Amino acid sequence: MLDPAMRLALALVLVVGCLPPPSDPPPPDPDPYDGWDFPTGDPYDGCRMDSECAPQICARDRACYPATSVHAGRVTWTIHGMPASTASCGTTPNLHISFRSSNGEAFGFAPVPCKNGLFSVDKLPTQYTTVELGVDGGSTTTMAVIDRETGEALVKLP
Repeated sequence: MLDPAMRLALALVLVVGCLPPPSDPPPPDPDPYDGWDFPTGDPYDGCRMDSECAPQICARDRACYPATSVHAGRVTWTIHGMPASTASCGTTPNLHISFRSSNGEAFGFAPVPCKNGLFSVDKLPTQYTTVELGVDGGSTTTMAVIDRETGEALVKLP
């Protein structure tokens, strides 16, 4: 007959052996710019990493471009002429942003925190020449031209 300590040890071995193995955490998202294809909301297909486009670059619209056709983009905004902040954004905490080309192509991201007053894209194709900013979930947007040399745009929200 087993003493009580041995019975407890045997019971623990049996219980531990019946537990499912620990699951691995999900892999990190390789693309921090998972946005959506404005205005449909459908996820977009295409490249996710530069290695998929070599020797070209995988831009944030998930298409491959020569390095000379991609630059950094930086969109800033004001609200009623004031810098964006928690106070000036008021009841509009989130925006959506859409980059548009002259040939009708577009891509965008949401939600974009209004209070930040800034949205940067590290690999913006130069074919996108305008940016639209509006309240997330709303239909009204304000447009600005993206400077072809600097990649910068200032949107003056009403």
